[in-house]
Amino acid sequence: MTAPGRCSTVLGTRNFVLIICTLASTLSYGQTSQQIFDAGQERQAIYPVYDGFTRNDDGSLTLSFAYFSHNADPVTIPLGPGNAFSTGPRDRGQPITFFPGHHRWQCVMVVDSNFDGKLQWMLSHAGATWQTSGAMLQYNWEFSDRDLPQALRAIEEATTVPRNICLNRPPLVRVLGYGGSRGPHELHVQSGVPLKLFGSVRDEGLPRDGVLRSTWKAVTGPGTVRFDNSTDPRTLAFFKEPGEYKLELSATDSTLRGNTEVTVIVSP
Repeated sequence: MTAPGRCSTVLGTRNFVLIICTLASTLSYGQTSQQIFDAGQERQAIYPVYDGFTRNDDGSLTLSFAYFSHNADPVTIPLGPGNAFSTGPRDRGQPITFFPGHHRWQCVMVVDSNFDGKLQWMLSHAGATWQTSGAMLQYNWEFSDRDLPQALRAIEEATTVPRNICLNRPPLVRVLGYGGSRGPHELHVQSGVPLKLFGSVRDEGLPRDGVLRSTWKAVTGPGTVRFDNSTDPRTLAFFKEPGEYKLELSATDSTLRGNTEVTVIVSP
């Protein structure tokens, strides 16, 4: 199948950007705008994406696959001809539920040093079939220094993890607009005024029978904290007493746990 505009028939992160630019040049990559997701787009193709690879110290390689969905709602593609890898086991623990937008690091796997680069992920939905790039080991697919921390997240030693399957990693927990190199590293609010918390929890969907749950809680502070909905990553927090607080957003996939903390300064 040929993609619209300037696109190849197999997809990876780099040439996948061209699809977005062709469809809507005014939209940023991965933007979940009404222009992309609306009620009339419930039967759109889902694109598997090859993120790239890195070579580990023991000679093995770490690979990563992603996907992009234009559908407004989650879509389930069962394991089988419509959701399979091309060589070896067709089921390698890849996602079966696909959420709107661009989701990187959805299947991170470690393969042996003799890997020949012949492993493509194929997805069929809404009458369209797409597969990832077949040129997996070209130099331009090596992860950049910026990507390496995410690619290797929770993989302390490549020799200790299972080979040739998607790895279950702790949920990725963040608070949008907080921390990182740009900051801020404190949130400020007046007592009695609700603080908007823009939490984000992402997971690759493993284990498949697991349930992804998140929780906000107060770790330290001079007073109690009330959350509008403590199980929703995006919620409101209310403080009565001024002072410095630490809040924690945690998430579990039923097996592994991820978390992050936020410092809040409450003024009188």
